[in-house]
Amino acid sequence: MAESLVQGLKTIRSNFSVGLFSHCLLRRLKPENLGSTNRVIIGEDGLYCISRGQAVPAEARQYYEVEFAGAPGLNIDRAAMELAKMLLRNFTLDSFEAVRAYCKETNQLDELKSQPWYEFTRMMRNSLTHTQRWHFRKYDKARLPVKWRDKVIDLSMEGAEPTFAFYDWWDGCELWEEMNIFAASRE
Repeated sequence: MAESLVQGLKTIRSNFSVGLFSHCLLRRLKPENLGSTNRVIIGEDGLYCISRGQAVPAEARQYYEVEFAGAPGLNIDRAAMELAKMLLRNFTLDSFEAVRAYCKETNQLDELKSQPWYEFTRMMRNSLTHTQRWHFRKYDKARLPVKWRDKVIDLSMEGAEPTFAFYDWWDGCELWEEMNIFAASRE
């Protein structure tokens, strides 16, 4: 079963990598060309990437057409950064939840909770996914401050948004690596 956890973590990291490639490609695009040359169609039967002049495939009887929204004009850099933030949120959440679910299923939660990165990861995951702000419950406050490497989560962060200066792609990869080492040791 641990082998499937390790493989699952590798899949999560691969998805993160594909997303970061997309982030890089998005930043290279010219906003004036993006919406005028391509269309993304979500049909009941799948996703279609088609040219602007191309008809919607007949198989997509009912569909949604994806469009860019926001302030006047598309800001590629902002859109790319929002994509990157979403990728980091999902990378952290998916990795942590995969390890936690495995440990719960195999009665290894105590071992997981004893890891030096556990509380940091749990609080980081909560701040990134619930409200995208630091919010400490009574349970969390009793554990503060929480430290992982050179990062410290403390009560002064309450209500603030987690920033890339505090936790970025590098940190996400480093944290994933620690979770992956832990997962591999469960074999």
